[in-house]
Amino acid sequence: MTQTWLVPIDGSDVALHSISWIIKHAAEYREPPKIHLINVQAALPSDIGRFISADTLREFHLEAGTAALAAARDQLTAAGLVAELHVLVGEAAPAITAFADSHGCSQILIGTRGHSGLAGTLLGSVAMKVVHLSPVPVLLIR
Repeated sequence: MTQTWLVPIDGSDVALHSISWIIKHAAEYREPPKIHLINVQAALPSDIGRFISADTLREFHLEAGTAALAAARDQLTAAGLVAELHVLVGEAAPAITAFADSHGCSQILIGTRGHSGLAGTLLGSVAMKVVHLSPVPVLLIR
């Protein structure tokens, strides 16, 4: 059975840890995993609509999200792996876990800094929220 992996990417180098792990381990699976790369853009204040059209706002989020996903997509493509790109708007952890549930993902892979204690809690707050909210296993990759 083909694995379906969800990989949240925020555009940081830390997020790319999961991409390196996928490239290293994908060959261990009988079939290449189906990979969903997701970027969640923060919603802007609702009254911004007085100054910017909804279409312009959607285009802004799509451009920013696609730019954040570019390095991950390029690394996977260079390794011969294909990924579907998704840009969502909202709060990161709930959006990630809802996507995993609605798209039948078998696991979520998240790159982390690997800090412990208070620094790890603060720096990995999205990852920790995903762990707590996720309906599927979450693999944290340092």
